[in-house]
Amino acid sequence: MRKTIIFPLLALLTAGLTLHAQDVAAPDYAAIRQQITDSNSQFHYPKLMERFEQCDTTLVLEEYRALYYGFPLSEDFIPYHGENKKLLEIRKKILKSDYDTDTCDKIIRVAKEALLDNPFDLTALSIIPICYQLMDSTDVARVWEIKVQGIVDAICSSGDGETAETAYHVINIEHEYEILNRRHLELNQVLVEEMPIDHMTVQANSDSIAGIYFNFGACSDVYREKYK
Repeated sequence: MRKTIIFPLLALLTAGLTLHAQDVAAPDYAAIRQQITDSNSQFHYPKLMERFEQCDTTLVLEEYRALYYGFPLSEDFIPYHGENKKLLEIRKKILKSDYDTDTCDKIIRVAKEALLDNPFDLTALSIIPICYQLMDSTDVARVWEIKVQGIVDAICSSGDGETAETAYHVINIEHEYEILNRRHLELNQVLVEEMPIDHMTVQANSDSIAGIYFNFGACSDVYREKYK
């Protein structure tokens, strides 16, 4: 009998994108740099990253913001990191098929290997809790789901996506598509109105949303700095 995944896409396509107005602010990269390089700060990057990699469920929104928006300031950041097509295909299939434990174990290993290269690979991160859920490891699945939601909350705390001025800030253009998925929106076309703003127009929807704006400035800034 096919198992039921309790959390549809483990929140990948669910709500949770609306934050209170006082929680929304564009990332201040100068302030974040100061925070994450201060060894006495709770935001010191090596400490935060260790907690993140250990799936520490006590991480709060400001710590996720420091982690996510601090990553482009690290040497490990690769601007315009391409999508992992293999994992995208796996994610599509795993939601339609009941995989056995051995298969789920293999998928988790592949996903975790991808995270060694890019710790904020949302495709890899979202696959892991789905596999654990299929393996009836609900508690472990929930821990990984919280980790994914923490990153999404960080992105959604950077704006509302309604205008170029209040765009969602992303460090990877692929994350733009993940946010559309979570808002149940289907892409129509991508319009680059003025660097570094993407305007993702979407197909007709029940919320009458014409499109979502994203700011990928951190990605383009790092690219210019590395390859100038």
